[in-house]
Amino acid sequence: MISMIDKICKEEVTVYGYANMKNMTPNPDINSQFNKYPHAISIGINIPDEIIDTIDILEIEEKYLQTYIKINSKLNEIGTKIESILHEHKYMAKFIDASSIVSKDKLKGDISHKLVANLAGLGWIGKSCLLINPYYGPRIRWATIITDAPLPYAKKQVPSRCGTCRLCSVNCPSHAIKNIEFNEENSRETRYDAYACNDYFNKLEAQNRPRLCGLCIKVCPWGLVNKKSRKKRNLI
Repeated sequence: MISMIDKICKEEVTVYGYANMKNMTPNPDINSQFNKYPHAISIGINIPDEIIDTIDILEIEEKYLQTYIKINSKLNEIGTKIESILHEHKYMAKFIDASSIVSKDKLKGDISHKLVANLAGLGWIGKSCLLINPYYGPRIRWATIITDAPLPYAKKQVPSRCGTCRLCSVNCPSHAIKNIEFNEENSRETRYDAYACNDYFNKLEAQNRPRLCGLCIKVCPWGLVNKKSRKKRNLI
């Protein structure tokens, strides 16, 4: 079973990993109903550099939106496929799609995909509340499959390398990023004002523009450091 999942992920996503959620510190960004799923699979597809590098150009916004939709759709396709494999092997499994928001009052989904990716050893949670992968930076979209299947989960998490950098905070047009390092015991609101971000999206929408920003993704140095050496794979 694991070899089947590995094969799919190696062929169809940019990065993936297995997370042990059993012994994690209770976190307000993880729905307690998922306690019966002690393990998780994190899958991610990178957003092309040519999109991220030009997201502040007005004419590119629609292309960014369509890329975002395509990546989410691909993640949902792969996640559903992995969920089916787990069910076929008689394990409980639930795929959490890439972009669902189930709590509109709190502006969050069932689970933090970034936190699961962090537990899977795929990167650290940055001051932007994005998952920062050492190779791709924050230029990745994530989805999650939770399960009770035994998985070869990561033994170590990647420590934060944000240091004194505050580029995501100073470049945020909504002033939503508070320049505070991630602490797993604190809620998202400690570091990030989702309502300020949503208000900014509402202003964009009023101008007939997509509800997307991404400047925190663009300016992160970790998204730039390996850009020249990254292999281009057409996953979408």
